[in-house]
Amino acid sequence: MASGLRAKLNAIRSSAAPAAPPRKTGGVMVKVSRLPLDPAIDALSPVGLRRMGWTGVTFDPRRCLFMDTETTGLSGGAGTVAFLVGAGFCDGDSFVVEQYLMREYADEPELIDRLARRMDGFDAVCTFNGRNFDMPLLQSRFTMCRMRHRWRDLDDLDLLYPARRAWKLRIGSCRLSRIESEILGMPREGDLPGSEVPGRYFEFLKTGDESLLTDIIDHNRQDIATLVTLLIRLCDINAAPEKLSDQRDLFSMGRSLERQGELKPARELYHIAALPRPMGTLAALTGERVAGMANWRQYHILRRSGDVDGAIHVLEQMLQRRQLPGEACVALAKLYEHHKKDYKRALGYAEQARRHGVDPDEVERRAARLKRKMEERGHGTV
Repeated sequence: MASGLRAKLNAIRSSAAPAAPPRKTGGVMVKVSRLPLDPAIDALSPVGLRRMGWTGVTFDPRRCLFMDTETTGLSGGAGTVAFLVGAGFCDGDSFVVEQYLMREYADEPELIDRLARRMDGFDAVCTFNGRNFDMPLLQSRFTMCRMRHRWRDLDDLDLLYPARRAWKLRIGSCRLSRIESEILGMPREGDLPGSEVPGRYFEFLKTGDESLLTDIIDHNRQDIATLVTLLIRLCDINAAPEKLSDQRDLFSMGRSLERQGELKPARELYHIAALPRPMGTLAALTGERVAGMANWRQYHILRRSGDVDGAIHVLEQMLQRRQLPGEACVALAKLYEHHKKDYKRALGYAEQARRHGVDPDEVERRAARLKRKMEERGHGTV
């Protein structure tokens, strides 16, 4: 009986497919790259950094880690693991990128240990969406590996937010790869899409084929190297936004400064963005739309500052150029009614607003009120 069973097992073994080659297991893979360093990293404008959102003490780029992770998913829950962590830093005239990749899940404590030792030498971290994803995820992995006491809360400079403020109007999606292509002029060729990274890693875990990791490592290294270039560019345009040439970028930076309370430079940017451009092209039509948005923001700043005459001047320019005519007519009606007490002119703009598509009921209510005020003054209704 036993010999018959043994014979069947031997037959199965002999007919099975050849075994896969033994895989290399255990131990974190460490890749170190040295890249040329742009010397402009040592001349970052404090004004530009502040406008980007830096709130820490004096920013020292040589005390900053540039970090990015590759993960098993995007949910950020307890089951999401950062299987590759890249950390870049300035070293003399070079930019060093260290990448720690775990070959199996059991390697995570070693990866966390290596990362903790590297973080110990720095005061700040620069990321792209790291504030909401990479850094909270890493902190949770420190905890899961029982190394929470070794976690350091570094001052955070997340470049996603200033990038959106600067370029979302022009390029829409502000993915890092799109910024590289549309803004930095350095499109990637043959890059592995981020959506394919987890699948590649899971395939590696099954097969042990380390060639599957090459594209992931290259993708991560490029992400980190781009952070330096992006930081320099964002700092430059925030320090001197008036040097920008694209109307959309001028308007976007004006909006950013307005939200930060820097109303004077914001209005200057709006003024430049609103200057007339040669007509007759699609780009000119887009530019006129942006010019209208810029003039509308100028009006709001002037109104809030109490410069009624300046606000009226901007609104009348908008009407001449047919920029947001309905909104401009309503705003003029309000200014002439409440500030100039010129009810006749206010009524004229209210009636004009009707022709530009403003809600007839709103116009009728405003017109009726203005007519009453005119009668009370004995001026008649028209």
